[in-house]
Amino acid sequence: MGAGNLMSVSLEKPANALVRLHMAVEQATHQHTSAYTLPINDGVFIICPSTFEIQTVVQSIMIDLAAIFISTPDPQNKFLLRGAIAYGPVYRGDAIAAGLSPAKRVKHQQTLSRVAFGPAIIQAFRSESNAPPYGIAIHESARAFAPPNSSPFLMSHWLWWIAHADLKQPSGAPPLSVLKDVLCSDILSHFKWLRSTLIMHGITNEKVSQWEQMVQQYFRYWPSNS
Repeated sequence: MGAGNLMSVSLEKPANALVRLHMAVEQATHQHTSAYTLPINDGVFIICPSTFEIQTVVQSIMIDLAAIFISTPDPQNKFLLRGAIAYGPVYRGDAIAAGLSPAKRVKHQQTLSRVAFGPAIIQAFRSESNAPPYGIAIHESARAFAPPNSSPFLMSHWLWWIAHADLKQPSGAPPLSVLKDVLCSDILSHFKWLRSTLIMHGITNEKVSQWEQMVQQYFRYWPSNS
């Protein structure tokens, strides 16, 4: 989130953010061999075959990065991120390889292994802008459809801190409701710092106000049936 803007300001800040993001993704997907990652300029796509797996992976990433945000004392070293989830077919490079000659298939095997494409990728990319900082937006495809033996997401945003019965909280992590409250408070405090130093960040006060409103609505929403 906002890596392009950070890169126009400096190289150190986006490097810090992107390295921490990719380390969190690698750690979260380490035990999920069916999860496939596709790094992009300012983030990473995570492709999973089941709703349970994508929830497990994304929740682990958000817990890790939320803890980093909270424990980073210097506000200029904090970074904002967000994500989105979509559902649909995603094709790997081996789908292309079937149309190549055997020689080209062998020659370009490593290149094709890094390729993934499908409507869900662009849907997730476009929906990401609907999420608040440290929030997860849900594209309508994932609210209407789901893999076999799974249920679609119920809302336009996924409350990743709610402990579902099937999702095991990572060992050593604080209660997620506590983590959520501390994260929300820390993000709002960070916005105050951003406002006081706007000239250094290349963003507008209106954008900060929009983020602030979204964060308050997202982290302070609590459905009655939770």
